[in-house]
Amino acid sequence: MKEQKRELDMYKIEEIVRDLLQDVSIKQIARTQKISKNTVKRYRDILNEIKKHHQIDDGGNLEPIMEVFRRKRKEERYSENFGWLSQKQENLKELFANCKNHILIFEEIRRSGFVGSYSSLMRYIEKNNLNPQRPVLRMETKPGEIAQIDFGYVGRIYDPNVKKMVKAYVFVMVLSYSRDAYYEIVTSQDTTTWCNCHIHAFEHFGGVPKEMVPDNLKSAIIKASFFDPIPNRTYADLAMHYGFQISPCKPAKPEHKGKVESGVKYAKNNFLPLRTFKDIADSNCQLKEWNSTKAQVRIHGTTRQRPLDLFLLHEKDALVPLPIECFEIPVYKELTVYNDHHIQFNNAYYSAPYELRKQKVIARKTQTTLCIFHENKLVAVHIPTSKGQRRTNEAHYPPNMFKYMQYDSDYCLKKAKEIGSNLFALIKFLLEENPIKNLRGAQNIIRLEEKYTGARLELAAARAILYGNYTYYGVKQILEKKLENEGNLFEEKPVKKLNDDYARDLSEILQKAVS
Repeated sequence: MKEQKRELDMYKIEEIVRDLLQDVSIKQIARTQKISKNTVKRYRDILNEIKKHHQIDDGGNLEPIMEVFRRKRKEERYSENFGWLSQKQENLKELFANCKNHILIFEEIRRSGFVGSYSSLMRYIEKNNLNPQRPVLRMETKPGEIAQIDFGYVGRIYDPNVKKMVKAYVFVMVLSYSRDAYYEIVTSQDTTTWCNCHIHAFEHFGGVPKEMVPDNLKSAIIKASFFDPIPNRTYADLAMHYGFQISPCKPAKPEHKGKVESGVKYAKNNFLPLRTFKDIADSNCQLKEWNSTKAQVRIHGTTRQRPLDLFLLHEKDALVPLPIECFEIPVYKELTVYNDHHIQFNNAYYSAPYELRKQKVIARKTQTTLCIFHENKLVAVHIPTSKGQRRTNEAHYPPNMFKYMQYDSDYCLKKAKEIGSNLFALIKFLLEENPIKNLRGAQNIIRLEEKYTGARLELAAARAILYGNYTYYGVKQILEKKLENEGNLFEEKPVKKLNDDYARDLSEILQKAVS
């Protein structure tokens, strides 16, 4: 590869020229500037050539001389770069046949020895018509038909919420027919901000355009494609609610939304300069006033009319009316159902059908509802709750599992009383003795009704009380061994009464004993 020549900065050349005009020796100039003597001689020869054709100002004004030096350098560069490209013209044609990206072509020819700039390449391409531009078709739209949307960075503004300077962006929505626009300064480009700005713009215009042309930012488009773009779920919900279509511009083609690109530039060049803002709220107050007093009433460079006049005259009535209900901005998350049949959304827990354990679901949350979808099918709806809290639907658990979990002390006592007084006494004794320890035992005693019936359970409870066996296993064994109808093991036998005929008088017996 040919070694690129090192060029001196123009301020160094100016110092060399000044020294030469003051008759400083070539050797001394070379030592001072740390360059070779041949380099100094070359600039001396150029200076002498300039003296022949230009009159030198004795007052020390070197600008005319330096202008000649700049022109000669430009000519040298052009000659060298143009000559290299001319020699490689066939290679360039082949590159352009296989690649339309000028940046990649520039990098490729740099590797092959080209030392010029990207601008040099572009000038050569234009002059030799190597990559002729396709004709541009300017699309004119009907009133209320299309709006273009974009963000633009506007610097840092104080945000009182975080008490520091933060990055700020201007949101711009331009109606393609009238060029009337809505502007808003925000501190984020996330989905919620994106949708909120749309809602504010629709309220500003008093209606909704039929088609939106956004850029391919993630808040709007998940997958950018000219033929099959995939919109953000939340943005798609917004479009469905307000009744507009999403028509994103082609990737890497900002000219497809040139009206809003111009609108962003107009705000940055005409609103921002020479202004100061106390905070975000103040910036939006000033922006709103600027829009109504200047932007909307200026003579537009393309339409040659005031945007507000065109909007009021033709476009306002052509917009789709605003819906009656406000749009609740949803947040979507892909989540996994835990083994306890719940998902976690923002540190709160919501139940899902037990069949979906360990499976992926989509959760959609608004201010009023949280919906769970599996394979695009709605499987659960909950009211949102705070962090650490749970929302559980009994139907999401396996049969009887949730009912068992709901057996608290009050339920156990109520259910036992319905079955019988003996069971109620047994359960009451268990819970009053130690409710924490015996609640589980009480729950399981109640569940024995499902297998052995309430009548048998009542008899078993009576037998358990008789023998002081206030345990689940005691009651269960009585039922398993069918002992609830058996007699008592320690039943007292009646004392046999003696016949009076065989009874003797006590005094007689004592008298005999004495004698």
